[in-house]
Amino acid sequence: MAASDPQSLQRLLTLLDCLAADHQLGGMIVFDLDASLLLELGHLLAERIGQDRPDGRTPDVVVLGAGTTTDDLWLRTVPDDAGFAMRPGVLVEDPYGPPPVVLVPDLGRLGLPVAQAAVTLLLADTASAQRFGHSLHWQPHARWLTAVPRYTAAQLSPHLLDRFPLRADASGIRQELDALHTGASPATDDSSLLRAAMPTGRPRRSPVALSPDAARLVVSSMPAGPSRRRDLALARIARALSEDAPQILPDHVRRAAALLGLTTQPPSDLTPPPQPSTAGPPPEVPSEVISPASESADATPRPRRAVAAGAAQRLPATSPPPDRPTVTPSPYPEDEPSAFPPFASLRPARRPSAGASTTRHHAAGVRPARSLRSLAVVATVFEAAKFQHLRRTALRPGGHGLAIRAADLREYRPGGQRESALVLVLDHSSRATEAAAPALAPHLRWAYRQGAAVSIVEFGHQDTSDDLAAEHYRAATLLDPRVVRSLTRRPGLASPLAHAIDLAVQELRRHRRNRAVLHETVLVVVTDGRGNVPLTASLLGRVPEGVGREGVTDALRAAAAVRRLPRVQTIVIAPETSIYPELAADLADATGGQLITVAGPARRSEVRSR
Repeated sequence: MAASDPQSLQRLLTLLDCLAADHQLGGMIVFDLDASLLLELGHLLAERIGQDRPDGRTPDVVVLGAGTTTDDLWLRTVPDDAGFAMRPGVLVEDPYGPPPVVLVPDLGRLGLPVAQAAVTLLLADTASAQRFGHSLHWQPHARWLTAVPRYTAAQLSPHLLDRFPLRADASGIRQELDALHTGASPATDDSSLLRAAMPTGRPRRSPVALSPDAARLVVSSMPAGPSRRRDLALARIARALSEDAPQILPDHVRRAAALLGLTTQPPSDLTPPPQPSTAGPPPEVPSEVISPASESADATPRPRRAVAAGAAQRLPATSPPPDRPTVTPSPYPEDEPSAFPPFASLRPARRPSAGASTTRHHAAGVRPARSLRSLAVVATVFEAAKFQHLRRTALRPGGHGLAIRAADLREYRPGGQRESALVLVLDHSSRATEAAAPALAPHLRWAYRQGAAVSIVEFGHQDTSDDLAAEHYRAATLLDPRVVRSLTRRPGLASPLAHAIDLAVQELRRHRRNRAVLHETVLVVVTDGRGNVPLTASLLGRVPEGVGREGVTDALRAAAAVRRLPRVQTIVIAPETSIYPELAADLADATGGQLITVAGPARRSEVRSR
């Protein structure tokens, strides 16, 4: 992993200043930002916007999350002296007031209404909203400041990420602030340090033209995206850094690219700068002054100075070896080949109508009621209050009280709920994980499309901490990086199959108990059925003696509990083998599931259903 950039704080604050000066930049994503600093940066951004306004008014700071509803964004119902009144939402801007500063603590956990609003409003010229007979029109000038872990950014919607062309890395900011705290007084807080570190000069706001060389450098330096928003953002940052120059020059573009973490590569038709006429060969540049940030994974490494025989090359203590240059992470992880965004993430999830429901869940907002089991009383009253004036004058002249209709009913929306679950048991000692890929792929594809909760139980690999016991973990989605590592383990020796089946049964029961609505559960077991560790040895951590068939018997006894669980589909995937081929069939019969045999790695890949 690359070391943190010691100038990451200054780069972030400079980009924040450019965002405050130009509303056409829209918003910025900050990778790996400490959660305690987002609100401080939001207030700092609001202060910089207020300083540029003639009236000096500071914008409001709005925090949006998973519980934000559509009414909160566009048209809210608030109590007043006359009862209830309709007011514009937090994203509807006042044409005579300062634009708001919108904060999103975690872009990966953003609610669907906010994600759709970001795709609609960011970098748009005009916006309008029509709700409940009210029509609102405004020009979006709001600045969005969002945070997201870098490892989850590639899993977000590319349409959502395209609205945030500004990117900043904040992985080393906390260390920089701690170092500044060391030399400051004990009463100094993070807010004071951030204000003291802000750039003294103000970005340029007046329009200025790009020089031809600068325009070509913008296009060649910025990686191609789904739109031209990235190129425009780079040019606007270069304009903000141009100060009093008559036009934007290539040096301004290079400074802007460095702020975003890009490596500028001059195009072939770029006019070379004039070289000073000096006698003798050009001076050699020592390898110590070559910045690791100037080398990327796709760029050709610069040649380093040759070292005389017998002389030791002097490198800084934190510098990597010359033959292994530091790779700077790309500011656009959605361009990586490993990027795997969710399917239709900007559309409402499909909700089957069948199945029972329960009220055992934590609420994450409200939605129109589909039953009377989890009514949200306050939300229902607010929804009915929007139409009281019409109902009293048209339907109940002179009436009193609150008229509530069925369309007004609201229920709590369960947070973090999944309507499907996948429990995957991987026996790496059978060497069947790689061969089982054709048979396993349909079930993984189903879990990905359904957004199913995933539980992984694995054993018999070289990386295990205990050879006698199986390991398990829970992933919120199939895109968790741990799932990929689990599918590529190296085989080990011991095979605690009985313990793995017992853990899988516990996971199945947990899914049935904790899920409000669970319509489909799939158990997939990849094994050859041979278990050489009894269940007692796995639970006690003792090496057994004279096992015999005890491990297989315990596995079949534990698998019999799967048959008694309702609405569980079980699939056993086993490699073809001439050594005890009946063990996998016995395991499938014990679970009441289907057996699928696959050819071994050395044979022709085929899948046959039994």
